[in-house]
Amino acid sequence: MKVVARIANLQLVIAMLALLVMGAVTVADVFLKYVFNRPIVGAYDLVESLLPVVIFFGLPATLLRRQSVVIDLIDHAAGPRGTRRLIAASDVVVLVLFAIMLAAFLAPAKMAFDYGDRIIELGLPIAAIWAAVIVGMAGVICVAAANVISASRHEAPRPPP
Repeated sequence: MKVVARIANLQLVIAMLALLVMGAVTVADVFLKYVFNRPIVGAYDLVESLLPVVIFFGLPATLLRRQSVVIDLIDHAAGPRGTRRLIAASDVVVLVLFAIMLAAFLAPAKMAFDYGDRIIELGLPIAAIWAAVIVGMAGVICVAAANVISASRHEAPRPPP
């Protein structure tokens, strides 16, 4: 479980750095455009390219810490044992859905690798973005599987650190 937590935390750091770069580039682009009439070439493409990194590298830590949005309509009526079962069932659903998403991502990622398309202004290969998405999803799947395993062992849900 510590390995999964380390993977999730490493991916979270990468997501935070990508978000920092996105914000800094956006601020610098707006500043340079309105002050010097010289926007940063490729700023939009860079921000757009880093968005999947923020999303898919931020998800593992969110799942591991159980900080996703939860609507507890029936938790109070289900009691502690029923709530643990609901959490276990939701963990399985999350794992299955993310596995389906990963499977759906593989075909367009392979096409991007095969065709070698690039983002026009940056020259960044689209395959690099897909590679980041696949790596991020691998972390998501690891964490989702760890949550299913911990739920099957009837461990209490982990509180946020």
